[in-house]
Amino acid sequence: MKRTLAVTVMCVAMLLMGAHARADDPQSRCTRIGNNWVQFNNSKDISTVFDVFTEDIVYEDVPTGAVLDGAEAFQAFAQGFFDAFPDSRFELGQSACQGQQGFFEWTWIAEDGRVDMDPRPGFCGTGKPFTVRGVAVIAIRGNRISRDSDFWDLATVLRQLLPEGQECVAGLVGISE
Repeated sequence: MKRTLAVTVMCVAMLLMGAHARADDPQSRCTRIGNNWVQFNNSKDISTVFDVFTEDIVYEDVPTGAVLDGAEAFQAFAQGFFDAFPDSRFELGQSACQGQQGFFEWTWIAEDGRVDMDPRPGFCGTGKPFTVRGVAVIAIRGNRISRDSDFWDLATVLRQLLPEGQECVAGLVGISE
């Protein structure tokens, strides 16, 4: 009896606060899609790519100018990313979806490539840690992402790589010879 009363009180409180408790709530769907995106990136397992993305995925990494169209290009990019940033993880922030589009915020916590590889992958291969927040603007088909445009601030990352990566950072921003 106490358990039933507690559940009833919780449901009424959620309704009064405006929180939806339905399983088909669009926000829940968007959060699931965002969580799948985060899990894919954190797993570094390319074999699960089509659990999260459609095979005709269009992916754009806005700060770097990378635009990839289709499964083969995206898989190669993702594998290169996983190789370049082996010490990397993502955390999910806020998300919202309406219909077949939405967004979610993410935080990327990583180290700048591995300094023991040649050529050194990552941005400058300094091995220094960095953190940057970003947002993925997505198109959704079913429960998978068919378009993903990632926006984040490259300058925020590059500032964290200084002073060790000074020459590399200058080259990345186009101010070195």
